[in-house]
Amino acid sequence: MLGYGLAFWLPSLLQRSFALDLVQTSHFIGAILLIGGVAGMLMGGWLGDRLGSRDRAFLAYVPALAFMVAVPLFAAGIYTSDARLAFVLFLVPQALAYVWLGPVLSAVQMLVIPAYRSTASALFLLINNLIGLGGGIYALGALSDALAPVYQQEALRYSMLYGLGLYGLAALLMVLAAPRLRRDCEQGR
Repeated sequence: MLGYGLAFWLPSLLQRSFALDLVQTSHFIGAILLIGGVAGMLMGGWLGDRLGSRDRAFLAYVPALAFMVAVPLFAAGIYTSDARLAFVLFLVPQALAYVWLGPVLSAVQMLVIPAYRSTASALFLLINNLIGLGGGIYALGALSDALAPVYQQEALRYSMLYGLGLYGLAALLMVLAAPRLRRDCEQGR
């Protein structure tokens, strides 16, 4: 949910708080998504395969760690006023924000019998997109509107900072799910 919200609102933040024009914003976003996004997906898949083959709980621990490391880096990038520094600070957490994809999709596949894997994937993606796209974009925008009387022009910045708590919540839920994931995979569910 937060990932979709950040992706949707980051261009507005760059224009409002960093005074980037449309072309500069496009280059900024394109570069962090290309470099960070690709690196994060590859790293998540590699770590999920490597660590998850030893212990299925790592399919939850890897994303949890990625989310926890991403939070302070995203916060530093959002809070800084220098666009060049923000780029460097956003690059790593952008990669970490995509680490979850490989391990979580692998876990979904491992938790169901082969005949139900396509249905499980379809339901996972449906729910992920409905809640993520439907809720994340709206939630950060609504929070920004609610914070506008206090933070005026910087309300979006603070909305994103407060929203980072969702990555902390996601990390906590992943850690809590890890032992159950291990047990369910060992039982052949």
